[in-house]
Amino acid sequence: MGDDLMRTRHGFMITAAAFAVTLMGTACTGPSEVDPSAVADVTPTPDTSEEAMPSDGTAEPADKVSAIMVQPIHDAQVVFGSDEMNHVEYELLVVNVFSDPVTLTGVTVIGPAGEELGQVEGDTLAAATQSLYTHAPSPVVAASAAVSVDVDLVLPPGDVPERVTHRIDYTLPEGLAGAVIVDEHVVHGPEVAVDRSDAITIAPPVAGDGWLATSACCSPNVHRDLRLSANGLRIETAETFAVDWALVRGDRVYDGDGSRNEQFYDFGAEVLAVADATVVSVNDGVPESVPFNAEPPETKQGFGGNQVILEIAPGVFAAYAHLQPGSITVGVGDDVEVGDVLAKLGNTGPSQGPHLHFGLLDKPDLFTGRSLPFVHEAFTVVGTVDFAALTGDELVIAPESRELSEAYPLYGVIVNFPDQ
Repeated sequence: MGDDLMRTRHGFMITAAAFAVTLMGTACTGPSEVDPSAVADVTPTPDTSEEAMPSDGTAEPADKVSAIMVQPIHDAQVVFGSDEMNHVEYELLVVNVFSDPVTLTGVTVIGPAGEELGQVEGDTLAAATQSLYTHAPSPVVAASAAVSVDVDLVLPPGDVPERVTHRIDYTLPEGLAGAVIVDEHVVHGPEVAVDRSDAITIAPPVAGDGWLATSACCSPNVHRDLRLSANGLRIETAETFAVDWALVRGDRVYDGDGSRNEQFYDFGAEVLAVADATVVSVNDGVPESVPFNAEPPETKQGFGGNQVILEIAPGVFAAYAHLQPGSITVGVGDDVEVGDVLAKLGNTGPSQGPHLHFGLLDKPDLFTGRSLPFVHEAFTVVGTVDFAALTGDELVIAPESRELSEAYPLYGVIVNFPDQ
């Protein structure tokens, strides 16, 4: 998977996620108070000068030259997170069409009535603005280059708008002779539709206490930020809501130095069907990798190691990856019931340590499927890992205890799942 290619050794796979968090931060601030006088500035004032008047005499805003083009990669998706807030997730594709670098300085999300719903700026914007595949974060868009800006719009429970628009501010280097052709350093738009469909409710893919979401939505990390081109016609986001699960005991995920798979607490854990479903894909026979020393796969399918994909509803597929070789108990065409054991958790493919990669997709394809939001029926949040404070192999955990239902486990949470 894309996450495993991006990891490097620093204690375990989660330490690479910690490195990503240190560089990238969170994607968006929550809702803020709105100054009504400021809202009036959100919509550009039409130019009604004689030069801007069309031949029929009606007033329309004149086209203005911009250094960038901005458009959504796809509609926004919504999930109710373990912080008990709604997370509206989408990406803005920003293309620099100018001869010099452009620096993004602010992305303001605006609601249907012109109200300001959130801002991405400063270090948060720098973290959320990334090259399309390598995930390198920077608010500077090189000449004739493209980046993606993560938007994690956090809203309280309740109504989510059907669509949002934006104000995107940027700067150009000082002293550019050609800059006179750029009329203004702001883009009003684009509009993004919000898919307000309920997230899919499923049972957890593992059972028991101490499961850590080492990669997950919604702040920048290697899952949230995977983007691939499908057929050269669109960008797909196959891992936005996918979760990498590892097992924590105390403040560690393995005993000793972690050089053997058997030292990891999750190795060999039972992997479970999250719903009544039909098996549509199985890949087995990939050998276990050595922790922190995974070899690149020779085939595309090998990125997920040993895998199982279930069809749990029309157009909804549950994908499990990095399973132990020889442990898969099902075959293509088998019907399974929620809680059935599918395999054992392993470390196959280009994985840096034993973990379960799990997510929902709109097609049975780990690369060109679109990640779908989901919630689990019930779990208890028992802590949150501060990846930025991670040193060595010990986790820095803020303990807590909150029972949740119909919620999604956000990046960094440790949860207890009920036995099935």
